Amino acid sequence: MKQTSNIIHNTSRGKTISFIIPLYNSAKWLEKCLLSILNQDIPESEMEIICVNDGSPDNSAKMAREIGKKHPCIIVLDQENQGPSGARNNGMRYATGKYLCFVDPDDYVEPNVYGKLVRQMEEENLDMLRFNYQSVDENYQPVEKPAFEKRFDYSSKLMSGAEFIATRLDIACNIWRYMYRREIITENGIWCFTGDYYDDTPWLPLVLMKAGRMNICDMVVYNYLERSDSLVKTKNPMMQIRKADGFVLLLKYLEDERKSIVDGRLSIDDRWKERVIAWYKRMEAHAVISLLTNVGIYLFAVRKDYVNKLNGLKVFPLSKTTDSKKTLRKIRLANIHPLILVWFIHLKNYFK
Repeated sequence: MKQTSNIIHNTSRGKTISFIIPLYNSAKWLEKCLLSILNQDIPESEMEIICVNDGSPDNSAKMAREIGKKHPCIIVLDQENQGPSGARNNGMRYATGKYLCFVDPDDYVEPNVYGKLVRQMEEENLDMLRFNYQSVDENYQPVEKPAFEKRFDYSSKLMSGAEFIATRLDIACNIWRYMYRREIITENGIWCFTGDYYDDTPWLPLVLMKAGRMNICDMVVYNYLERSDSLVKTKNPMMQIRKADGFVLLLKYLEDERKSIVDGRLSIDDRWKERVIAWYKRMEAHAVISLLTNVGIYLFAVRKDYVNKLNGLKVFPLSKTTDSKKTLRKIRLANIHPLILVWFIHLKNYFK
């Protein structure tokens, strides 16, 4: 889904790397984020930090411009509110770097790491490079990763993006965990999808399918801030509705991409086609279980509305391909009837 943009792309400014940061109510964390990006083993003359002010009501853009007075590589673009995906799209259209990286304004990066990533991209002629990360709490102390993250294989292996989807991607599709050769995105017109939740999940595999060469670097590069008020953890009913609607939209995107592979609209190496299709089915099942779990805990009063939406999307029966016995039990209940799972989650949470 393409976003309209009134930003003029100046092709005369060629850089080595472009960092894209969407800004919305980000002032509390932004200085730490920007200073961490500036503290790299890359000259500032070879980077651009594109901060896209997404109609933010706070002083995020003003703060970025103030820091930019001392660091001209910081560029601030203004747009009407389009959400983080719209901001990233406009940042990508403006960017001139050979390589792209995405950073969220409440997160920060390790010092002197991106030069190493650039060298690996250059030496191995890569289209994409995945790197490691750690989660931190609001005091910036490391926290343990979720159980499913511990399964991820960060061992180095040169492969195509399609092979990566089939063998390594799992269920985490964070846009900020990769370095990208910009041309594979812009020349193929792969723009981010709009949506409040998991908007990068359907975007990432589309980019991967265009990546002929990628590798993995087991170096902690990125620090992901686990905020108590984030959309992932919020208990606010209105935010939970946004989150649930985001899951419904995500399912529509995933289904369309999977069908596009099946009918040949999306071309993919035949060696990996069936396993990539299986990955999509697994992601759809994961999204459904996540949605029904949230409905059981936070949106029980409107449970039938969301079950009807799922039935309208014809997502059942769900794929049983999962590494988690807990998730498999939920899938089995949902396949009998989704309301059974919702009731089970609701009662379990009620008596907890």
